[in-house]
Formats: sequence, structure tokens, C-alpha cells
Amino acid sequence: MTTIHLLGSEGFIGRAIQREAADTCLHCWSHLNSDSEHHFDLLDPSTWQTLLNRQPTHAILLSWPGLPNYQEPFHVTRNLPACLDLIEQLVASGLQRLVVAGTCYEYGMQNGPLKEDQLTDPVNCYAIAKDSLRRVITSRLNKQEVQWCWIRIFYPFGTGQNPNSLLPSLQGAIDQHDPEFAMSSGRQVRDFVPVDQVAKLLLKLSNHPYAQGIYNCGSGNPVSLRELAEEQITNSLSSIVLKLGGYPDRQDEPLAYWADTSKIDLLS
Repeated sequence: MTTIHLLGSEGFIGRAIQREAADTCLHCWSHLNSDSEHHFDLLDPSTWQTLLNRQPTHAILLSWPGLPNYQEPFHVTRNLPACLDLIEQLVASGLQRLVVAGTCYEYGMQNGPLKEDQLTDPVNCYAIAKDSLRRVITSRLNKQEVQWCWIRIFYPFGTGQNPNSLLPSLQGAIDQHDPEFAMSSGRQVRDFVPVDQVAKLLLKLSNHPYAQGIYNCGSGNPVSLRELAEEQITNSLSSIVLKLGGYPDRQDEPLAYWADTSKIDLLS
């Protein structure tokens, strides 16, 4: 059985992959793992050697320090070159297939259903760095005949999510019996996808014989933040009141966008 090396195994998505990997031979790597056979820090190349010595043929790259500070320049100046260096060394050690987590922010300020072949126009440093990494991967790995998949992940939610995200924050307020919950206008339309669904897709693509290139990872179902919050309140049988407009809407995101999933839907 092929071993899938998971780089960034202890983050939100990495832990979901571990939950879904019952039939997969998975080797987990993280800076949070202390033992040498599982310790890996993207920003410390001295920790890469144990991984490289194993000559991995299949890898999922999730590691990306510093989130959710999307506007910080270190995404471009630090994380991007580290990923490029790592991938070059993985290829030199025998990598055959690479799956990398991208982001829907690569699309920039475009509204509506977004397809993988649309031009990208990222506006924050995180997305600029990710989009740049994808461009290099496209050029380099095609020449080196390494199979690769780039997964533009939309808005995952579920077990292990950042507690400061909308749904965990709202649930916390509900559990504390707060009378109201402040949020943005709620007009924004987004694509929320269960994190376990994201994990299943990443595992599938990591060992798929034909998958290649860019794939959207979303539900394909647009929903407004207000609708999402109201649904959670209803499901929780809560009487909490939404204080819409309590926070300003973000200016670096379009009003309404979601994943066109027609390409991933064709993948058997």
C-alpha cells in the first residue's frame, strides 16, 4: 500500500484527514510532533531530513504558518520560498505525486460561481503567495513529470475549527445564553463545506491515477452569512438575537462568490 505523507497533520484540515484515513497508510508530519519520525517544521529546513530520507512518493502539503493573518508580508517573503525549496527537495528525493492546499482567495474580488480556469487576481498577501506557489508548481512539476493537484479550498467548517470563526463564536454565545450576537451585515454570500468532506477529497486526490491540475473544493451551494447564522440558532433552539452590522464587512473580499464544482464532480 502506498504511504501518503501528510505535511501539516495537526492543523484543522490535517486532523480531519487523520479522522478520514482509516483505509490509508498515512505518515503524519507536524512541528507539533516531538518525536523525530514525525517532527517537521516548514520554516526549519534542518527538520526536513528525516522526511527526505524516507523518499516519499506521495505527499499532501498543508503546512502554512501564520494563519489567519492574511495580510502579513511573511506569506510572500517567508512561507513561499520555504515551500518552493521543500518541493524541489521532495522531487529530488523521488516524489511522484503532490497534493497542495490552495485557497479560494486566489480568485480575488470576483463574484459569482468561480471555475478553476478563471484568471486569478489575489488581493491579500496570503493568496498572492499561494497563487505564486501554484504558478511555479505548474511550470516546474509539469517539466519534471510529477503528478500534482492544487485544491482551492473555500470555507471549511466542523470539528477543530478556529474558535474565533463565525460558527464556533456564535455557538459559544448560544451556550453562554447571551442575549445577542454581534456580526457583520450578514449579506455576504459564501461557500461553506464540511471539513471532513475536504479531507476525503484531499485523500482521494493524493492517490488518484488520473487527477491532475486545479480543483475547487466547496459545496457549490451559496449561502449568506445571515442565513448560516440563523440556521445554527434554529438548530440550537436558541432565542439569541443577531446584531447585524455590529462589525464592518471586510473590504478585501467580494460580496458573493462560491465554487463551481462541475470539474470535481466528474472525478470518479
